[in-house]
Amino acid sequence: MNSKGQLIITELILYIIIIVICISMILYIFNTINNNQVMILDNRMTNQILEDTMDTLIMSEGTPSNWDNLSDKDIKTIGLRKNSLSYQISYNKLSKLKNNTDLIDDFFPKGLSYSLIVYPKNNPKNQEYIAGEYSLENRNNIYSKEVPIIIDYGYDIYTIKSHKYMNYCPYNHNNSSSIWQCKPFSINRTSMYNGIFYMVSNNETNYILSNTYNQQVNNTVSNKKNINQEVESLLNSESDTIYIHINTNTTSYLVYDENNLEKYLDSIYDPEIYILKLSISN
Repeated sequence: MNSKGQLIITELILYIIIIVICISMILYIFNTINNNQVMILDNRMTNQILEDTMDTLIMSEGTPSNWDNLSDKDIKTIGLRKNSLSYQISYNKLSKLKNNTDLIDDFFPKGLSYSLIVYPKNNPKNQEYIAGEYSLENRNNIYSKEVPIIIDYGYDIYTIKSHKYMNYCPYNHNNSSSIWQCKPFSINRTSMYNGIFYMVSNNETNYILSNTYNQQVNNTVSNKKNINQEVESLLNSESDTIYIHINTNTTSYLVYDENNLEKYLDSIYDPEIYILKLSISN
């Protein structure tokens, strides 16, 4: 083979090498772009799942709305809102979810891990696990969303405040020089066995409990006081009318608690802000 033939072969080999390099570079660039597109798509999908799940939890009451009182098989959708008229999160629904963490597993596709926690806004270290994994700290690609919430503890709350056109007070405090607020309540004996009545006030307050038989109990409340025994002593039938008279112009409350949640009574006049945090990792 002469030198001209060798040169042609060398050039062909060089061309082939260049073509192979170009094709390899094109394939590499294509795969990189494709992987980036897949990653961007995955990120968008994960973020959308995060947003949709959090919206469902805090913006809806669930289906049925009383799902926290039902068995798992009767629950269709989980929502933590107390009801459609309240923006607050139900303590009972949070507790139900905490005790049945698999209730929201269907919100997340296979391959996604999640963690749902709640903590006081002013004390982030005091975290309480609700559902999912306890921590995602060692995972990659963690997406999180935090939402401030106020928790409703399921109390029945009645403001003790006089209404000059609606409330009749047998003690006729209108002639007194002191400031009195009076209000009647219908109370049945069964409620005494199912829960606790509290007087709640953020100032020391003198109060009188009376019935329609001229019987009364005088006492003082500072912050909160269990008044079940006092109320029961004034009941002369299965259901009776009890008058509450408070000697103050500060708003006070009669609170009925059937969930044994005395430690949260301060939230009635000083609601605490919590943070609900949902984290997802793929």
